[in-house]
Amino acid sequence: MAESIIKMTGGVIRQQKNTILKNVNIEIRSGEFVYLIGKVGSGKSSFLKTLYAELPLEYGSAEVAGFQLKKIKKSQIPLLRRKCGIVFQDFKLLIDRNVYENLEFVLRATGWKNKKAIKERIETVLEKVGMNDKQTKMPHQLSGGEQQRIVLARALLNAPPLILADEPTGNIDPETSYQLVELLKEICETRKTIIIATHQYDLIERYPGRVFCCENGSLFERTTNCECTDTEEALPLSAAPEIIPEEISTTEIAATDSTQETTGTTITLEETAVIGKSVETAAPVSESASTSIVEDKEEDILSLIGKLDYPEVEAFDYELEAPSSVSTKQLEITPGNPEPAKEIPAELATPQIKKNIPPAMDLELID
Repeated sequence: MAESIIKMTGGVIRQQKNTILKNVNIEIRSGEFVYLIGKVGSGKSSFLKTLYAELPLEYGSAEVAGFQLKKIKKSQIPLLRRKCGIVFQDFKLLIDRNVYENLEFVLRATGWKNKKAIKERIETVLEKVGMNDKQTKMPHQLSGGEQQRIVLARALLNAPPLILADEPTGNIDPETSYQLVELLKEICETRKTIIIATHQYDLIERYPGRVFCCENGSLFERTTNCECTDTEEALPLSAAPEIIPEEISTTEIAATDSTQETTGTTITLEETAVIGKSVETAAPVSESASTSIVEDKEEDILSLIGKLDYPEVEAFDYELEAPSSVSTKQLEITPGNPEPAKEIPAELATPQIKKNIPPAMDLELID
């Protein structure tokens, strides 16, 4: 039997002091194809965000791809996210660069330096999603389905064992959504774990898999018909369940997905008007606002692709040089004390980072 890649016991998921899901007990094995369904505001997105540590696990225990979410350190979160390929409903492509440059940006941010290796990897994932002929296209020149395929290619760049797709078919037509999920099904057959949050329930009949339902503050596996339905109305605030853990003194209320998205993310209204639409139809924005949008988007993407942003380590340059090359004298920079500082023994000097010695990288194709 395949080992578990996700295991949560007694989990309580909260956002901005609102309880979203309680007493979550779930186990998903490597290579499984999983659907996550439920009404708007029932907690699907919050559950996925908890898996890649965008939201903290308040109570209970959980392990994702070998990382303990309750004990995970801030410096370990980028490593966890490199194990998770994330597919967003609103694409989150950088609108100021073409398809190739979007993917190159991610690879370089995660430590890839060799131009030939980068080019080969980009061509490999684009070929996998049938978009190899779109390398020079700008995002606004692509249809919604094509943009979503590029997002999937981006998620596959570092060959993660887990793919988390949050409403990936929400902005594309039904026929294109079938093609996308069929592609995800093929990727799953290469022993990748796929989790899809969706409202398009006909996908479940067409491409069967395990089904988990978010309902009334609980997450459970659906074995018979449940009351999960597709609705455009958010859950009323009064519908939230009480909290189980005794440490919480008052009963919280569940926040709707719409509230979560407007308060829990850095995407601006101007950006929402631009991403995923053509330049001709997007709302006009000033040059300064457009620059700000691109910068915010870069930071947003960097935070979710698992950039190794430790202050003392750059990308994959882990090994250190001997401290002998370090100067044994330092100068005091302060204006009031221009005199040289005392000598620092060489053995106590801070070692320097040795560049250009990356460990061997696994360029193996996802399949």
